[in-house]
Amino acid sequence: MKMPNLKNIQLGAPIEYGYLGIKRRLDLIKKYVDLNDKYLLDVGAGNGAQTFEFLKYAKKCVAIDVERERLEMFQDLLKRENIRNCEIKLMDATNLDFPDETFDVITCIETLEHIQDQEKALNEMYRVLKNNGDLILSVPNKWWVFETHGANLPLLPWHRVPFFSWLPKKFHDRFAYARIYTKKQITSYLEFSGFKILTTEYMMPPLDKVKNRFLQKIFRKVLFILEGTPLKIFGVSIFVFGKKMANTILKDKKFLKLSKDSEELAKRYNWDEIAKETLRVRM
Repeated sequence: MKMPNLKNIQLGAPIEYGYLGIKRRLDLIKKYVDLNDKYLLDVGAGNGAQTFEFLKYAKKCVAIDVERERLEMFQDLLKRENIRNCEIKLMDATNLDFPDETFDVITCIETLEHIQDQEKALNEMYRVLKNNGDLILSVPNKWWVFETHGANLPLLPWHRVPFFSWLPKKFHDRFAYARIYTKKQITSYLEFSGFKILTTEYMMPPLDKVKNRFLQKIFRKVLFILEGTPLKIFGVSIFVFGKKMANTILKDKKFLKLSKDSEELAKRYNWDEIAKETLRVRM
């Protein structure tokens, strides 16, 4: 399976402290994953605004990012608050300097879309996650009305053009500053990297940057209601909850039958059992 790269890919800006989006993400995560007393890795922690909330539950945490300045801001906060259960590291997600099967939980919130080699990053997350460990990942949804990260569009000074994200993928990827995903695309990428998909959720935007408080309140009410309807597929983000499970592929005969990449997957991980099962199913 080919996971495409972007010509104009850029780093993103983290969510700000105090934003409602932080609480809404955390509430959704706690619905599906127990963070209590877990060893957690936060990939793309940035300024630590989201990571700081994880620390209230996790026993221990490692926060990584590629932007030193943002990590230093987070480090200063941890010192001021005398918080000692979080280690901060300047580290690329495509080269995680940890032993195999280190973490109970890995979070990657609105980060994968900014990583040039997303396949390598997902493989690394799979490697350092313990068996039966949880992956919590969110990415931008293709069907949200606006291109959330902007694009290098000719003749258009305002780069967040409505419905630009709805254009064919080849055209979008030529100009966009970050990837966007459909639910099918992101779950396929995770499955190809070895994860078992437990569930997915769409999240509507919290509109934290809307300055008019009256309009913010009205639009929030409408959008949050839509999360409970079929229109949730137009949310701003897709959350995927995955698990690293032993023999995941062997247990899922349907995936073996449908996947054209199963031999490649078996070869990559040198799983003789998977290769044999793949041949048996296809005969």
